[in-house]
Amino acid sequence: MAMHDPPPRGRHEEKSSLIGRLLESGIVAMMDTTELRRLRKKLRQIETLEHLPRDLTPCETAKVSLKVELRRRVEEILSQNLQVEPEDAETRATQHGSVASSSHPEPPLKKHNPPKTSPKKTTAQPAPKVKLKGPDRSPLQGSQFLVHSLEGHSDIVTAVLIHDRYIISGSWDTSVRVWDIFSASEVKTLCGHTGAVTCLALVSPGEVQLNSSLLPPHEDFVCSGSADCSIKVWSLISGQPLLSIYTFSAVSALTPIPDTKLIISGSDGGKIDVWDLEIQENVRSERTHEDKVTALQLHAGLLYSGSSDGFLKVWKVSSSGWLSLLHSCDSLSLPLRGLYALCAAAGHIYVANQGASLKVVDWKQDILTRLSNHTSGSGFVDGVAVTPDNLLVVSGFNVDQGRGFLNVRDVKTGQYLSTLSHPDVARLLCLAVSRAPDGLCRWVTGGRELLIWEELPKGAAVEVSAAHLQFCADFLRPASESESEEDEGEDLWESDDEDPASDSPSPASSWRRCLLM
Repeated sequence: MAMHDPPPRGRHEEKSSLIGRLLESGIVAMMDTTELRRLRKKLRQIETLEHLPRDLTPCETAKVSLKVELRRRVEEILSQNLQVEPEDAETRATQHGSVASSSHPEPPLKKHNPPKTSPKKTTAQPAPKVKLKGPDRSPLQGSQFLVHSLEGHSDIVTAVLIHDRYIISGSWDTSVRVWDIFSASEVKTLCGHTGAVTCLALVSPGEVQLNSSLLPPHEDFVCSGSADCSIKVWSLISGQPLLSIYTFSAVSALTPIPDTKLIISGSDGGKIDVWDLEIQENVRSERTHEDKVTALQLHAGLLYSGSSDGFLKVWKVSSSGWLSLLHSCDSLSLPLRGLYALCAAAGHIYVANQGASLKVVDWKQDILTRLSNHTSGSGFVDGVAVTPDNLLVVSGFNVDQGRGFLNVRDVKTGQYLSTLSHPDVARLLCLAVSRAPDGLCRWVTGGRELLIWEELPKGAAVEVSAAHLQFCADFLRPASESESEEDEGEDLWESDDEDPASDSPSPASSWRRCLLM
């Protein structure tokens, strides 16, 4: 029997086949998008668990143990080139040591860990009205930074200060430590707290005459607040505690009133207190927030206070410590929920609330603007600070890879300028910035590690081990108005294995089950 070629496919059949293939690829992409978002939310929750100031439960420990597997799956989805989301700029940065993608990755960078015994050389309107500038406009473009690790704390570093040639750090390990910048070595350990040190403040009485025999004249002091319900005042010269004030509740934030003997504290219970260090008494106490006061800053005669439930308030402060409320940004509490740090500058308040974007608040008009700080739509913004020459430095954390980075912006416009990344850096929980006498940047970050970031002179030879500031246009894009972390209160694990610690199906198989539900 003669063989005949199959009849030619009609145009309608070919069209149906094409539509079928497109639908199939679209469904796969949609499933990958859903899974990627879910994986990132789980990684955020794991990161939060790892930074709780307590021991984890067996169930929480089991969730944390899945972190490597979750990141492996995220990498697998992103490598499929299904254009689930635009490639994450900070992922490129931490993969290659810069934010510029390259077919020839740079060698892995290593942090400097110098021996301790010898010296080491190692907005105003950030909305779309702003004219976007190119990378050549950044004053730090092309700069190199050497990163030193200061070893001494045995737990998470929660607060950092820079004063003259010293770095002061506080930690969950209950200690305050003083470090010499030039030798990168510890010079004093200030012990006395019985709970985690949560905040630090530098007190400079200036020309104010102190009548207390406990406080030496013409000396700057360091104040530390702790979960042990106390504020301690330390001498930087002797390293000895000068006085201790019992606060009746855990201290969560501190800021001094310049050129006075007064210091303002925030508490876990939502109170703001004003303390007179000379007489060691409370001169003003007010329940200002319903939740933990997480941030305090005194700027241009105004006190800015923020709480973890997202309420941001502005106060007028007298030299005697009297507080009067000017404004409360109640309508912005939802997008500011989780408020962790703030920085007032150039008529705006820059807020880090551990979300994916940096929040900019015009408090006089109750207007909030989001600035992109993670192009993946998921991450943590924990620290924000302004340099003496008006650069805004913002910390970020890439949950996909577990790596931290710093973004630099113009403080007056909110304009993105450049990114500083380092492949060995974890999450950066606190931040302090300054300029060295030669005008070069000197930044300090805290978290799992205490790090100094020191800018090298322009024109210096390229250091293989240095972190390089680069420009990435992805950070010029508008930030998402809805962030993935805003709904992460949902139980992402309920559809997985009932007992994450059990030896039943693997994490990868549980994700597949999740997608089918």
